[in-house]
Amino acid sequence: MALLEGKVAKILGRGEVVINRGRTDGVRPGMVFEIFAAEGDEVWDPDTGETLGTVEDVKAKAEVTEVKDRLAIARLQQSASPLGAAGVGDMQENLQRMFQQMFGEGVQVQGFGGTVGDEDEEAIFGGPLEDVTKVQVGDAAREVRNR
Repeated sequence: MALLEGKVAKILGRGEVVINRGRTDGVRPGMVFEIFAAEGDEVWDPDTGETLGTVEDVKAKAEVTEVKDRLAIARLQQSASPLGAAGVGDMQENLQRMFQQMFGEGVQVQGFGGTVGDEDEEAIFGGPLEDVTKVQVGDAAREVRNR
């Protein structure tokens, strides 16, 4: 059975997207879609300069919360921190430890939204974290097969 595919038709301001597939296409609440740039990223061989093809860079995953006949609303799932493996909190805690070792126990690292443990990544980045993924209207959406 083929995976269901569609596209992002609209970005909603609540961390949700509208996918242009709905009940008539077999979409059900709870389904998960990967969202990626429709065209993919072209990869070039560094030795020959020839194109090797394209790869998909998944921007986000979204879980369907509401289904209508011809569209589905899906909530973007929190993905890894935009800072990579170490989120803002982890980075701040590591800095705190380093500075305390260098300058003594009384040092407090601030500037990431407060002292360690008080950070709010959404406030730091000026909005919902899902905005950082750069999900756009027209991005491809493909059902994720439950394993």
